[in-house]
Amino acid sequence: MSNTAKTLLSLLSENEKLGFQYHLKKRNKRPDARNIQLFKDLQKDQGYKLQEEIGLNAYNVLNKRLTDRLIDYTAGCILAKENTSEVEIMKLIILSRKLFSFKAYKAAFKLLQLAKKKASKIQHYHLLNEIYHSLIEHSYHEYAPDQNEVISEFQLNKKAFENQSNLNMAYAVIRKEFHDHERQAAPFNLSTIIEDNFKKFNIQTDVGYNFKSLYQIAEMTDISGALRKNYFGVDLFFEQQIKKIKGGPLDNEDQLIYHIDLVYLIAHIYFRKKDFDQSLAHLDNMMVQMTRFNKRYYTTRIAKHQTLFALNHNFKGNYEVAETALDILSTPIKGEISRELLQAELARIMIHIQQEELLQAKKALGALKRSDSWYMDNIGTEWLLNKKFIEILLHIELGNTGLVDSRVNSLMRKKEAFFKGSTAQGLVFLKLIKTYHQNPQLVTSSEFMAKVEKAFEWKPTEEEDLFLISFYAWLKSKMTKQPLYETTLNLVGTLQSN
Repeated sequence: MSNTAKTLLSLLSENEKLGFQYHLKKRNKRPDARNIQLFKDLQKDQGYKLQEEIGLNAYNVLNKRLTDRLIDYTAGCILAKENTSEVEIMKLIILSRKLFSFKAYKAAFKLLQLAKKKASKIQHYHLLNEIYHSLIEHSYHEYAPDQNEVISEFQLNKKAFENQSNLNMAYAVIRKEFHDHERQAAPFNLSTIIEDNFKKFNIQTDVGYNFKSLYQIAEMTDISGALRKNYFGVDLFFEQQIKKIKGGPLDNEDQLIYHIDLVYLIAHIYFRKKDFDQSLAHLDNMMVQMTRFNKRYYTTRIAKHQTLFALNHNFKGNYEVAETALDILSTPIKGEISRELLQAELARIMIHIQQEELLQAKKALGALKRSDSWYMDNIGTEWLLNKKFIEILLHIELGNTGLVDSRVNSLMRKKEAFFKGSTAQGLVFLKLIKTYHQNPQLVTSSEFMAKVEKAFEWKPTEEEDLFLISFYAWLKSKMTKQPLYETTLNLVGTLQSN
């Protein structure tokens, strides 16, 4: 079964699948057409049966034709269900152009003016561009609005459209640079790249932002903090821009997904800054946005919300609240699982270890059975490296010497792939773990403590990365013989306030 057909089928309800089958039946001119049989087989993931029967070439032709029909049908279903402003405007533009072709000018201009009003309200520059093109094309007609006024409006919209397009291009370039850095350990200075690309694409900061453009800027900022392992100096200048558009015409269903994700990113940045109260306040706002428009994006965003909510409370000292928040998700690792649920599961395992709930941690970790390459491609290097460190620490706690040696040696062999750029300090930590594992009695010695102090490039507590602190806390707890969770809170600086 092709990935395209599989994805399209996942978008259709059972009734829509029956409708598609009826649609095929009506279109078939020959009674021996095999497309319905293939459609039924694909739903059961059994396309190979028909392939064996009719041969590979004939099967590929049939499968392509069916996929093409499925694309047309699925697009129609989605458009029929979508009631967003964007789709309404698109329908008005299409209908107006059809009316122009029938020389129904008065009605066509009326529809375009209505479309322009709706598109202006949500600042949809691309659709406005299409509207103005149609208005200018027919501006010679007596029913047309004032030509000079239309051209003037078009020029203003063109600037805003170009700025938005330029921001999209800069965003895409920066994302690619980041991806290349992750995969190839290429040199990367995000601040310079942002500055260079803003100049290159002539991005005007005085042009109004919407939730999408603010989200793109916030994501660039988040990447910068992640790469430098330092969120302390991250500038949240875009946070003030939200107040200017929140509750206004741009705060609509079309922009809702960007609004939700933007608030989440701000909450995440505050979390990494260790400002847990501010992070939780933004998560409250995120929840409000998730419940809007009949909870349209609630299901797809609840895992991200609950994971960050849990991490905030865990580092505030409220681990019971954190565990309860993750239990709400209560999704066992079976078959397909989203990136967000994998993040939640790793957070759950970390909390189990901090609370010395080792058997629960072992059970949860044992359910993560995908290959390293799968996790690398789908979740990222940092998640995989965190998983491997957690696995090593757990096996040390459980006394599984052979497994510890195996995991440590495996990481050392792949150090060029894992310990580069923002994760380089992980290699220092791995070597210290290896030393402790081989000679645990040395951990309380002054020589080992001095070695630890010398090994890390320490930053002020408020600037240090939370997850690096968490791993170091494990080592510190061995050095001081103090409980792990208490040591973690001490290092984060929240113990005294709880």
